[in-house]
Amino acid sequence: MVGAVKKIFQDFEKGAPNYFKEIFPYESIPKVIFDGVSVPVNIPSKLYVTDSTFREGQQAISYIGKENVAKIFEYLHYIDNGTGTIKYSEFFLYTNYHKQCVQECLKKSFEFPKVVGWVRSKKEELKLAKEFGLDEIGILMSCSDYHIYKKFQKTRSEIAAQYINMIQEAFSLGITPRVHLEDITRSDIENFVIPLILAIEEIAKKCDKKVYFKLCDTLGFGVPYEYASLPRSVPKLIHTISKSTNIPPERLEWHGHNDFYKAQSNAVCAWLYGASMVNCTIRGVGERTGIAALEIAILDLVQIKDENPPNLNFGVLNELLEFTSRFEVMK
Repeated sequence: MVGAVKKIFQDFEKGAPNYFKEIFPYESIPKVIFDGVSVPVNIPSKLYVTDSTFREGQQAISYIGKENVAKIFEYLHYIDNGTGTIKYSEFFLYTNYHKQCVQECLKKSFEFPKVVGWVRSKKEELKLAKEFGLDEIGILMSCSDYHIYKKFQKTRSEIAAQYINMIQEAFSLGITPRVHLEDITRSDIENFVIPLILAIEEIAKKCDKKVYFKLCDTLGFGVPYEYASLPRSVPKLIHTISKSTNIPPERLEWHGHNDFYKAQSNAVCAWLYGASMVNCTIRGVGERTGIAALEIAILDLVQIKDENPPNLNFGVLNELLEFTSRFEVMK
């Protein structure tokens, strides 16, 4: 491991594990703590939505068949209408059904949305993406101490080494990683998330490669208040990570759940404070409460950046909503 990365690793164990007990007391609902510090608005020059209907949404929608998946994917393409506003659609790669869905969508050879896979932090799963010829893959990298110490029974340094090995393996296979920083609103931003991003960026720079980072509010604890403290403040999360790592907006993405009914407002905050991409699903379906709704996010995007996507096809968007209304969401 290169010297700069070794130095970054020294920061990982500071104050670990940190469960933020003052924010997440076990005996009551979470607290919002205000630190009185504001952060500046920083709207990127380009804003995008990304789609996870076929990954996140698959955890809430009952089986709909590969033909319907391909039809929905086609609708997204026609809504985008060549603007590049809907950058990609994300897919599971595990079962025969998932694989058939990917194959059906790849046959269409659309530029937008692009087909992107999703895997856990296991090297053997990267080979699934390679089998399909995918050149981008989402990789699950949980970053809260709740996951690291309690779920995985590892230390921060151990899990970071595993994640960096995954990045190096992806590079060796010619795959661009989309790092999913899971459970970020319960994570130690200063002592783990930022050092991890810097370590990954150091490796990527030496390999002349690019990495995207998705900030995942897994339990919906994010709040759209700039004066709230880390790790729950979405404005402060985006601002702090951007400023501390110099990751450009076009490589930062937000994925937020709706447990406290803030998925849409948090998505807008991610755009306002420096992330170009917001991850959505049609009708907001997904695990438990779901995430931001793609149809609403597109309307928000146009209001923020009306010069960005003048050719989006809203007529087709209405057709898509009508088409998907027939599918049953699992209770």
